[in-house]
Amino acid sequence: MDRELITADMRVWTVFQRYPQTIDVFLQHGCPDMRKGIFPFMARAMKVRWAARVHKIPLGELMRDLNAAVTRH
Repeated sequence: MDRELITADMRVWTVFQRYPQTIDVFLQHGCPDMRKGIFPFMARAMKVRWAARVHKIPLGELMRDLNAAVTRH
């Protein structure tokens, strides 16, 4: 069964809270550490698809890596 646990329309903060192992995936793709500074406020409002767009990350790659991180654990 190849079900996506994380969707592009989820808020970044929700993803962090449910799946802490995804923080490293966001960092590896060039996102700032959204646990620090002003970024936690942004993460609460920003959807995964917008984070990908803002940081010029191909959405498909980010989704693949996020879901892989979740299913590995």
